[in-house]
Amino acid sequence: MDDVFERCLCDASVGLNNLTGVIKGGMTAVNKRILLCMFVWLFIVGPVYAQLPIPPPVVKPFADSRDWMLVESVEYSIGYSGVIIIVPKGFVTDFASIPQALWSFGLSPYGRFSKAAIVHDYLYWKQDCTREQADNLLLIAMKESGVSRTQQSEIYLSVRAGGETAWESNRRTRAAGLIKIIPGDRLDFPYEINWPDYRKQLFDLGITEPSPTETSAYCSFGNSTDVP
Repeated sequence: MDDVFERCLCDASVGLNNLTGVIKGGMTAVNKRILLCMFVWLFIVGPVYAQLPIPPPVVKPFADSRDWMLVESVEYSIGYSGVIIIVPKGFVTDFASIPQALWSFGLSPYGRFSKAAIVHDYLYWKQDCTREQADNLLLIAMKESGVSRTQQSEIYLSVRAGGETAWESNRRTRAAGLIKIIPGDRLDFPYEINWPDYRKQLFDLGITEPSPTETSAYCSFGNSTDVP
């Protein structure tokens, strides 16, 4: 089957590189096969690879390397919907979407799924979607990030089963006035400080989070686990 697929890709490449020649050559058996493979590639295989992956995050660690601040925003375009989730610059993540209980099984926060985990961490903090929608969007993001099906299942089932604790903790933290998105004029924190200490400093100074610049139109895509 792999050999057939590779031959089809080869034929499609020939056709795309010499489309005029294929057309002028008439509907010979070879050209029919080339045109068929071009159709398969452009309309069936092509879209799988046309989805934009979540770009690698640029982060700055706090002193204990337990928490990390985004130096640049992370943008996740959901499937072909044209809808984007923007995790803003200054957001502090601890990759908590990957439960520590799974780290010993090869699911540390630094795998292929880490970018999806940042998006999920942000959704759990912002809470403009339901928790189920946030978890489903995590699964969709993992699918688009090329995470294996086994790891998708392990992580998704873990957050569905145990994510309520983190969700409620974030809700209480927000209600207490503590922030998780550092304003632009406070991004240059000392390297020797931990996030809890810096967060308290900002709280004592009356620093609040920047106003959101996007709507939550992306939440509806979390009503299922299918890539739109």
